[in-house]
Amino acid sequence: MKFSMNGFRRQLSGDVERLRKLSLSVIVAPDEYAIEEFVEALNEVIQKSNVLNCVYVEDDPDFTDMSDLEVEYIEPGEYA
Repeated sequence: MKFSMNGFRRQLSGDVERLRKLSLSVIVAPDEYAIEEFVEALNEVIQKSNVLNCVYVEDDPDFTDMSDLEVEYIEPGEYA
């Protein structure tokens, strides 16, 4: 399977930017943000982090499978 690291990094960068903007809105106006949107944005970043940790090159000690670092998702409504 071919994996586009450039495409993946673009997606991750966009997700991090979205999470950054949502985080700023939570800081500035905590009563006006949508918790569901924040959780969704955070879970998208978690998902990409988990995927990236599973990408590796066999026989390369500097690029190993790190899937054991999986981060759990936040369930919608869990903290509402």
